[in-house]
Amino acid sequence: MGETILEMQHIAKAFSGVSALKDAQLTLRKGSVMALVGENGAGKSTLMRILTGIYNHDGGSILYKGQPVHFQNAMQARAAGIAIIHQEFNLFPNLTVAENIFLGDKSVQAHGFVNWNAMYRRAQELVDSIGGTFSVQEKVQALSVQNQQVVEIVKALAANAEVLIMDEPTSALPESEVQHLFRTIRGLKARGVAIVYVSHRLNEIFEICDDITVLRDGVTAFLSPVAATTQQEVVAQMIGKEVTVLYPKQTAEIGGPVLEVQHLSDGETVKDLSFCVHKGEILGLYGLVGSGATECPEALFGLVSSARGTFRMDGHPIHLNSPAQAVANHIAYVPPDRHRQGIIRQLSIRFNLTLAVVRRLCRRGFVRRQAEQALVDEYIEKLRIKCAGDAQKVTFLSGGNQQKVVIAKWLATKPSLLILNDPTRGVDVGAKAEIYALISELACAGMAIIITSSEISEILGMSDRILVLNEGIVSREFLRGQADQKSLLSAALVRADAPQGGL
Repeated sequence: MGETILEMQHIAKAFSGVSALKDAQLTLRKGSVMALVGENGAGKSTLMRILTGIYNHDGGSILYKGQPVHFQNAMQARAAGIAIIHQEFNLFPNLTVAENIFLGDKSVQAHGFVNWNAMYRRAQELVDSIGGTFSVQEKVQALSVQNQQVVEIVKALAANAEVLIMDEPTSALPESEVQHLFRTIRGLKARGVAIVYVSHRLNEIFEICDDITVLRDGVTAFLSPVAATTQQEVVAQMIGKEVTVLYPKQTAEIGGPVLEVQHLSDGETVKDLSFCVHKGEILGLYGLVGSGATECPEALFGLVSSARGTFRMDGHPIHLNSPAQAVANHIAYVPPDRHRQGIIRQLSIRFNLTLAVVRRLCRRGFVRRQAEQALVDEYIEKLRIKCAGDAQKVTFLSGGNQQKVVIAKWLATKPSLLILNDPTRGVDVGAKAEIYALISELACAGMAIIITSSEISEILGMSDRILVLNEGIVSREFLRGQADQKSLLSAALVRADAPQGGL
């Protein structure tokens, strides 16, 4: 690994008198990967936005290649060789890969006209150089998420980026594709590219990163080579206290069946699923992309019009053709994308929290304010939602607290079955531990819970029973303690009814 390419020293930033950063520091070396971690609200995004010129800093200094810099906008930072890949890609889906890579780049123009052959050739060379296996003449909308990420990386390389910031780069990737990204990152390191890797997934950080910087409450609380620390120590530094158990799974008394499912199909991904979930049970669903693990919860909540199957709730036949029917049968659903499906960010905590039960709170067409306030206060306290008050807009909450609002909204419906579809995506470690504790408490109180997750460790840590899905059917079933990461992944890759190789 090479010399220092970037130093951020004593960075401070306040918004309307409220400090977001007080004393943040970061040192990055050529050809290395620096993990930047911290709870939601710790200041990670603010620090990266200062580095890329989106925000001006109030105090401190930035040294880039040994020289002080102060970028006024993102274009200046990118021109200097500092690029960022956001969680939500900045691509034009209807344009080709090559067009996205060189959009606005005059280097592929001659006499005011685009040299298409040269542009396609250069773009293909860049894609091939980092292991891409797709044509640059394809439209972006036809690519997988992993390949779209490759396009974003190539865009940065085309602009001669020497510092690359990756913001939660695996949040939308299945585990089967994470290793493809890691191979790309190792190739970038070999070129001398320095990478800031912003992530909540500690197992990934300990696999791919060289150094780690922990932010806590706007201050750099911890700096260390990854090899010289442990996940436990990093978690303790993030939240300011030691977390002894990340998955606080309690032993709940498991009762009779709550939901019985027979021959569930969505006409596309889910082929033929039959299972039941019991009172007090946490049932984990695990599978790779296209297995049906994500689609099954959507079908159960009535979000898929083509879904077919027979269902019994507490022994009685029911229909699940719409979310309204699901809610009427005491089923609640927490979606994987809280921003698009779970909350209305520009409205208040109170509005979001009561959205699913507003009719229950009304009398003669008017909301009973006292009942509304009592419900809101109950769930803010119960879920320990950190906020300035229930009138605060949800957009100003941390990711973990936004997710708590989504969960609270559905708990307010008093469900018998709670379906959690990747419930801790984009949530920091401290908030994860709180959500896990809540899930365990709900199960102990007798609620039936179905959970899916893109993280194997989450499924293993929280489930009483695990169904592994492959090509729309159940491949394997494991009781708690019977499976590990290897056996789950193996079951996800090979169907139980598939012919076995050998003589």
